[in-house]
Amino acid sequence: MPEFHPPSIRRIARLNAGRRPSGTTGTEPLTRVAWETAKLPLGGMTCGHCVRTVEEALLAVGGVHAASADLQSQSAVVEYDPGAASLAAMEAAVAAAGYAPRPAVSIQPVPAGLVSLPGIPKRSSQPAPEKSEEVTLSVTGMTCASCVQSVERAATQAAGVVACDVNLAEGTARLHIDPQRVQLDEVVQAIRKAGYGAAVERPGPAVVPDDSGMGQLPRRLLVAAACTIPLLVLAMSHGRLDFEGAAWVQLALTLPVVAYAGGPIYAAAWRTALHLRSDMNTLIAVGTGAALAYSLAATIAPGWVAPRAASVPVYFETAAAIVTLVLLGRTLEARARRRTSDAVRKLFALQARHVRIREQGLEREVPLDDVAVGDEVVVRPGERIPVDGVVLEGAGTVDESSLTGESVPAEKRPGEQVVSGTVNKDGFLVFRAERVGADTALARMIEFVRRAQSSKTPASRLADRIAAVFVPIILAAATVTFTAWMFASTADDRLRLATTNAVSVLIIACPCALGLATPAALAVGIGRAAASGILVRNGVALEAARSVDTVVFDKTGTLTRGEFALTDVVEFGGIGEQRLLAAASAVERRSEHPLARAVAAAWAGDGPAVEDYRSLPGSGARALVDGEPWLLGKPALFAEHGIETAAANEALERFAAQGKSVILAGANGVLVGALALRDTLRPEAHEAVAVLRARGARTLLISGDNAAAARAAAAEAGLDDVLAPVRPTEKAAAIQRLQNAGRVVAMVGDGINDAPALTQADLGIAIGAGTDIAMESAGIVLVRSDPLDVNRAIRLAERIQRTIRQNYAWAFGYNLLGVPVAAGALYPWTGLLLSPVLASAAMALSSLSVLVNSLRLNRMLPASTSSVRNQRR
Repeated sequence: MPEFHPPSIRRIARLNAGRRPSGTTGTEPLTRVAWETAKLPLGGMTCGHCVRTVEEALLAVGGVHAASADLQSQSAVVEYDPGAASLAAMEAAVAAAGYAPRPAVSIQPVPAGLVSLPGIPKRSSQPAPEKSEEVTLSVTGMTCASCVQSVERAATQAAGVVACDVNLAEGTARLHIDPQRVQLDEVVQAIRKAGYGAAVERPGPAVVPDDSGMGQLPRRLLVAAACTIPLLVLAMSHGRLDFEGAAWVQLALTLPVVAYAGGPIYAAAWRTALHLRSDMNTLIAVGTGAALAYSLAATIAPGWVAPRAASVPVYFETAAAIVTLVLLGRTLEARARRRTSDAVRKLFALQARHVRIREQGLEREVPLDDVAVGDEVVVRPGERIPVDGVVLEGAGTVDESSLTGESVPAEKRPGEQVVSGTVNKDGFLVFRAERVGADTALARMIEFVRRAQSSKTPASRLADRIAAVFVPIILAAATVTFTAWMFASTADDRLRLATTNAVSVLIIACPCALGLATPAALAVGIGRAAASGILVRNGVALEAARSVDTVVFDKTGTLTRGEFALTDVVEFGGIGEQRLLAAASAVERRSEHPLARAVAAAWAGDGPAVEDYRSLPGSGARALVDGEPWLLGKPALFAEHGIETAAANEALERFAAQGKSVILAGANGVLVGALALRDTLRPEAHEAVAVLRARGARTLLISGDNAAAARAAAAEAGLDDVLAPVRPTEKAAAIQRLQNAGRVVAMVGDGINDAPALTQADLGIAIGAGTDIAMESAGIVLVRSDPLDVNRAIRLAERIQRTIRQNYAWAFGYNLLGVPVAAGALYPWTGLLLSPVLASAAMALSSLSVLVNSLRLNRMLPASTSSVRNQRR
């Protein structure tokens, strides 16, 4: 699902519903303008800065009323006055800003100010994404943030690719493509021409990602180490092992390291140079190449290198050791990166390979991909449940800890749901398949986690922009270092010192740690969270979560169980309780609302005939019962229909004080009864609210119930305040009012009517047992439906963000301190120079420090609620 971002202020900068004709005084009424909209397909946007640049360019065109660029769909929607602005002028403005426009589409007149009217939920003002698909590529050869930039640039330049997100830690590129225009072979070739391996991952739930990340690295490392160790012994013997031709022996030992072990490094550097780009491989190739060239010249023509020196030192061991240490670092990184993807691999391991289905009383085993919706699936004790479904026969307990983190097995009987990836502990179960393939809970969870791990935070996009210019800056710094030492050193030492110090600068500044800072932390943190029942959609959700200061809970199904029971029946007008309950039950059987289901369940006998049923969302329902018009719903609905409800006032007040919900019943335009229902609070609700309040968050309840009932429920849960009664269509507006007051709001809900509010909130948190649309609208999904997980999710976000900041501190701080030292900044005072070999070791350690710091999240993340409760017991 494409990622949306809230509109910037620039997008609503021209909120005038009309314009004044020239020459007016300003007191005349505004002239209405027939605005038109156009969708401009673009190319080349890679970050939020690009979005702002495009919007500013479009708003600078006379006659443009509003502009909204979208990074994901690589397009901009423009609202403009066709009499004052032209599409050609807009395309020229975008092209001048550096972004390639394509022919404009979707031109249509709209009412004045429609796109940018205030009050519309934040994401509704975004352009509708083009019909697109997602494809994931496996990419090899990436080593740093510059590599990420190169792959994204190569992919997005291919026809039909509207966006590309590369994950360095996982070695993947997620493409958003136009299926009508794209040729995936061309995209793969474009990435390969940029110097990286690429292949299309086969879609489907049974795909296991390539998690090796190793290739021939161990073999190349072994060859490099075998040659480098004796080379270092020779070089570091300080004359004790000197003999005639020693330099030629060192050269012979160095050539296999450079030609074979380091071959891919030099090949990648050459390919990027052909495309006028640079990356980490460029720095290594230039650095080791300079050391090798200097040493080769000193071996062949020592008099040219140092005319007056008795002997000229060579640095073959420097080139070989740098390559060896780089390979060692990459090998360790590959193994560490494998650990960052453990969560996804473990989820893949939960997939069954074969399924036993029953047809006409006979069982047969089929591959997982052959299971269809409606098939009867047989699961014996100890077997894994392969797809989602509803139990038809049998009973037993199912271990759902692999998906929810809850250690207590769940009882399953006919009519109850089972989900893929869980294990039938005991009993014999037959269930009907309802979701198969990519639609199962397990497949969706895998996709959710992989998508989140591939996402980027605003901080990582900043790092990407820095990485785009980082390598050229370091090349320039190395050149300055070389030049300075050539002028500052004596004639005999100037070339040696200039070369070694410039090489040290090139090697120590490699930006591999920079590229791993965000993806490593996201991969570990989001994977660890998924294993304990918290699904995070993307890095943007984590950014929002750590800033939340207000948490708004939906009541029914979120803080309460959503399982209502009828507690009181009050009859008016002599209709009789039996007839009242039978008629109300007959009408409510046609509704899916929890209150309606409770009323329907309260009458077990045959009901009267119901015709012309009509649902009134947020209010109630109406129908003909045995030919008579009946109305069931809230008191406000009766007021709208002019039905007097004074007789129920005493009952309404009493039930409200008890925290009960009330459904009024009317027949033939007269009030005939009141039905009181009570929902039970989840046992964890009070503790969940308490921990949020303890961390300083304001907590509120939002509900469509009357204010008294909502206040009673809020008091029972310990909430600070109540927003009630609020219609489903008004929930998003209520969230927006809190945001307008300066609050950073998290909305916790589960139903379809919560989806707009989940979208409007700074952070939407969906209860896992809720509807699909609520889950698609949320940034975080709580699989266990446990309100205590709201606080755990916020703590999760804080710790992941803290780890990302620590990683960037390692990456940037390391370069800021290391480059001056490598250039010789301390030499005038201490005589200290940094050996290129030590620089390469420090470069490898910087990447490992980022990965190790990220892996700490495996033990730093908050414990699951089930483990906390077990400790309390």
